[in-house]
Amino acid sequence: MGKIFDTFINDICEEKGIEIKSISYDWIKELKKGNKIHYIIGNNFDLNSAVSKLISKDKYATYALLKSKNIPIIEHRIIFNPNTRSEIYNNSFIENAKELFNENDKVIIKANDSCQGKDVYCVKNCNELDEKIDMLFNDRNDSLSACPYVDIEYEYRAIYLDGEIIFIYKKEKPFVYGNGKATLKELINNKSKFEEIDIDTTNDLDLNYIPNNGEKVTISWKHNLSNSAEPILVDENDEYVGNIIDLAIKTGKALDITFASIDVCLTKNKEILIMEVNSNVCMSKFTKKISNGYEIVKEIYSKAIDKMFE
Repeated sequence: MGKIFDTFINDICEEKGIEIKSISYDWIKELKKGNKIHYIIGNNFDLNSAVSKLISKDKYATYALLKSKNIPIIEHRIIFNPNTRSEIYNNSFIENAKELFNENDKVIIKANDSCQGKDVYCVKNCNELDEKIDMLFNDRNDSLSACPYVDIEYEYRAIYLDGEIIFIYKKEKPFVYGNGKATLKELINNKSKFEEIDIDTTNDLDLNYIPNNGEKVTISWKHNLSNSAEPILVDENDEYVGNIIDLAIKTGKALDITFASIDVCLTKNKEILIMEVNSNVCMSKFTKKISNGYEIVKEIYSKAIDKMFE
């Protein structure tokens, strides 16, 4: 989050009469008001229990817990690293992951503690799956999750605080508009001068194709704002937002978490499924991409700090 996050916290504390002290090269912020002291570490607020944070950080653990509560969530199949988890590893975990190809053209493989779309890959066959598993294990990941590829129309991010959704928006996959002259590769290269883009290699994009003027072409399967996806503000006129909010609230309560961002997908088939839960509510990219982003995010963090000092 860096300087933007620091500005949020400093401004909020000044307005609320909260003393703030920087510790450990600004990694820890000590907030004091009256006789109460609370901490913010990185962008983790002093609100969640250690257990709820550990569960939400682990993609498979989140899946397993929510499935046990009959909450609809994208399927995850775990694979343990034979080098670091030899006591539990066996080949059946990898074979179980490969079985996903029986009903899916593509499979997602990811580190269980991945974030911002990092260490997350889409593969089209068992050989690619093996390659990515080896690569992720060589990076010392203890465990991975394999998931069926889900064709997602929009990903919604719900900000959950103590049993309520205090803000929600949706994300659209990265895209470019054609001008009738430039190739897709040229359009992507021009866009990537300003934003990081993980190009979709799973849908056989023809980079030499020249899109028509005004033609919209999706260029990645990921919905991460750090990967050039676009945030869209939603309101009660969104026909799906009510059901998504209800599901997000059930998820937050099931995890016994206090402050989190909960990602929910709307599939092309109009299914609503939980994707993941993040206990560190990071909104730096949102702040930059929405015209009134600073005011929105400041209000969110202000409510979180108020909850800390209740």
